[in-house]
Amino acid sequence: MSKYVKELMMDQLRRDLDGTRSVLLLDLGGLDAISETRLRDDLRKKSIRIKVLKNTLAGRIFDELGIGDLRKYLSGPSVAAWGGEGVAELAKEISSQVKKLQKPKIKGGAVDGVIISPAEVEDITKLPSREELIGRVASLALAPAQRVVGLANAPASGLLGQLRTLSEGAEGEGEGEGVADAPPAAEGEAAG
Repeated sequence: MSKYVKELMMDQLRRDLDGTRSVLLLDLGGLDAISETRLRDDLRKKSIRIKVLKNTLAGRIFDELGIGDLRKYLSGPSVAAWGGEGVAELAKEISSQVKKLQKPKIKGGAVDGVIISPAEVEDITKLPSREELIGRVASLALAPAQRVVGLANAPASGLLGQLRTLSEGAEGEGEGEGVADAPPAAEGEAAG
């Protein structure tokens, strides 16, 4: 292969990855053409892209991207997968496709520049999705406001309850107090 063709291939991979630092490496060996086409279509629907790599050229591009340690997984036929909603969704989708097709194999990958093994990719699939994390953060952000509203309403309702108790008690006590307090006041006036 000429140097010019290699440069063109590297430029294309550079543009495709566009600075991404989260990539999974797969071995699609053993897949027939129909299964591979279905895999590509399924992944494309989820905005996940895959590209067959020439290992030496991919190693150079990974070095430029700061994920050069991925070279250790670049042996034999290699395919890069990247994109999707986030790293967890990428790992979940690739893992589910691997389980469904039973032929491809996850070699390893990089998540935000950190190199991960195939077992760690499986661990990532157990993480909550981006939407779930956003929901959790939103509920945590709203929790203090809900507590403040609850605390603001609590004294008002507590005060209202106390005022009702006092007013009911004052009505009941007012009738009995007037009779009981009247004789001592009369005695005090007579004595004075």
